[in-house]
Amino acid sequence: MKKTLLLASFLLLACDQQTTNLVFNTQNIADQKFLMQADMNVFLDDSMPQDTIESMETSLRLIVTSSLLMAYDDSSARFEIKVDSVEYTSDKRSVEEFRYVEQYLSSQNFQFKMAKDGLMSEPVMDNYVAHPEGDELEIAKLFLKIQPVFPGKPVRVGESWERQHAVTGENNEQMVIYKSFTLEDLFQRNGVMLAKIRMNVRYKQMVNDPDIQMNSEDFVIGSGILLFNVTMGVIEESAIEVNGKLNVTEKFSEQNIPKMRVIQKLKLRSLV
Repeated sequence: MKKTLLLASFLLLACDQQTTNLVFNTQNIADQKFLMQADMNVFLDDSMPQDTIESMETSLRLIVTSSLLMAYDDSSARFEIKVDSVEYTSDKRSVEEFRYVEQYLSSQNFQFKMAKDGLMSEPVMDNYVAHPEGDELEIAKLFLKIQPVFPGKPVRVGESWERQHAVTGENNEQMVIYKSFTLEDLFQRNGVMLAKIRMNVRYKQMVNDPDIQMNSEDFVIGSGILLFNVTMGVIEESAIEVNGKLNVTEKFSEQNIPKMRVIQKLKLRSLV
């Protein structure tokens, strides 16, 4: 009987350790520094023979600081992301163009409101000027792609949930990012509890500015892994790869550019 009670107690403890409440710290978090990496490959008209396909590779490295500006009574908070440094390269651009893009990105500080489940809203950009290349050079949208949204209730290892993120552009066009998650593991490392989470995303790409119109013929899809620090309520690291086909039209010439396949790899890692 005693052995049975001990075994039952052990099983209950094991079950508790496999369930957690995933919430962001929105009340007393110190400033955080992150390294964000965004590598993108663009291929024109992938129906052509491989040796004739035009392509472009870009690589972006950002160090940013996230600061809590104001905590609210409903457990949400307002944060600010400031860009500390930028490195940008491309195999189809000159050094002068690198410097221009870096200067453009270095001014993209932005604020947003975030609930404790990670849902971001009310973004405000400092000195925002739209860039014709769309999401590749919009730091706020890069963060939205990789940002998790939690279910708002305790979850068990193996459990899945779905959430949505609505993104409104400067011309009031709205893009909805559909996200699904699975809690794959809970484990201890360096004295803190970490959650390993599988993340899948899908969305319809849309850019409509004075120079170009860009849209995806089907959903852009992506998947990756997130490590969330449950103890501190912060992201430790996250990586996701998205893949899709885009249609692009140059408005001034009414010329359709051949369809583009875009593969983008995003990584976010805490430096604290």
